[in-house]
Amino acid sequence: MIDPTEFWLLAPEIFLAVAAMLLLVAGSIGRGVRNRPAAAVALLSLVATALLVLWAYGKGGSSEAFLAGMFVLDSYALFLKLLLLIATGLTVTISGRFLEEGGYRPGEYYSLILFAATGMLFMVSGYSLLSIWISLELMALSSYILAGYFKRERKSNEAALKYFILGALSSGVLLYGISLLYGATGTVHVGELAARLGDLVSTGEQPILIAVGWLLLAIGLYFKVAAAPFHVWTPDVYVGAPTPVTAFLASASKIASFAILIRILFEALPALKADWQLITALVACISMIWGNLAALTQDNVKRMLAYSSIGHAGYILIGVLCASEEGLWAVLFYLLAYAFITLGAFGTVIILEQREYAGETYSDYAGLARRSPFLAASMLVFMVALTGIPPTGGFFGKFYLFAAAVEAGWIWVALVGVLTSAISLFFYFGIVVQMYLKPSEDTTPRPMPAVGLASTIAICAIVTVLLGLVPGPLVELAKASLIPLP
Repeated sequence: MIDPTEFWLLAPEIFLAVAAMLLLVAGSIGRGVRNRPAAAVALLSLVATALLVLWAYGKGGSSEAFLAGMFVLDSYALFLKLLLLIATGLTVTISGRFLEEGGYRPGEYYSLILFAATGMLFMVSGYSLLSIWISLELMALSSYILAGYFKRERKSNEAALKYFILGALSSGVLLYGISLLYGATGTVHVGELAARLGDLVSTGEQPILIAVGWLLLAIGLYFKVAAAPFHVWTPDVYVGAPTPVTAFLASASKIASFAILIRILFEALPALKADWQLITALVACISMIWGNLAALTQDNVKRMLAYSSIGHAGYILIGVLCASEEGLWAVLFYLLAYAFITLGAFGTVIILEQREYAGETYSDYAGLARRSPFLAASMLVFMVALTGIPPTGGFFGKFYLFAAAVEAGWIWVALVGVLTSAISLFFYFGIVVQMYLKPSEDTTPRPMPAVGLASTIAICAIVTVLLGLVPGPLVELAKASLIPLP
């Protein structure tokens, strides 16, 4: 039986969904809501949701599932929910310019951002494969529309169409894998699924449904985190989508997708650890190699960052395959650092936008250090962090992941990570060379960006450096947010 009082534990998600619906209605009446009031409402809603997350955790946070076993509110979910809300809030602050210059209605845009964030919050608390899948679809459907929000631009329309078709296909594969596991075990509850799979494995009875089911489930999850060879949607969607949406997909969406990947592998499929570790190792290596080599050949900065994100998915998977405490807290720390680095980098790209698309080529950054020292210095910080050079959070993120892999015996995977990180130096520092060493035909000093956008870039740059100088407090926070290991 469902205890109605348990719905209070989902108060953050319910509140955010209501705020999104009210913003959607307000935005569709007459001329709609203006940009700044709509952004303010969205930010206040996210702040209130964060406070409700803390309140709900204090009321009944534990590893015990509630609402008939569909959700859980443990320290792992708390950490990721707060991180997702921060990433969503930063996305809102970098979105104002493109809405104003493009003439797009802000009410619908911010409501879709909030709906996607609601789905993400449900995802990280999901403790049933069905509740996770439904939450994933709420995030995905909002993301499809956001990718095509430049409705007067062909590239945006193409991005939305490709994302929708391939996303629907991956969702179908994921759901089919869930149905096969249900057919083999009779449950979709994460805890019960782990117990029944353990019984079947211990007795040597592994129906073909289990093997096919977990593989299809894994394929669907690898697609969502943009890991190779299930990455085909990423470059075109990142390039065609509005740049703030690209930042949102590269940060918040990736965090939420990794959250459910870890939850399912660690808590639902521990009996199959040896199998999914090997597959994850192969996917991680393919992602790191292909993502970094493909990024080397790109002249479009957003496409380069898209292939780069595939490589970073591979780095994060290194921590996942370790199946150890060190690997898991390294993943959480890396997700935290990567969110600020990515949002800051795309925020800098937005300022160079031309005709609603931002900083399309490397040459757009030529001479930026003379035209705007602030933007050039910020972009330098983010490129150094993405490469994994100290003193930045990106360095310690990769260091912790590689150290966890070596300790767990996956030395060859860590070696691939080190080598591909060295390769990434060439395309990340291609932008640095343009900014500081190449002359520009445009010698006009670039004015400081709007306060919200400049503040976001500055915050991301400061956090990125602080994570490299004093990583200890965030490492301890990540260690306190672990889930039970297989």
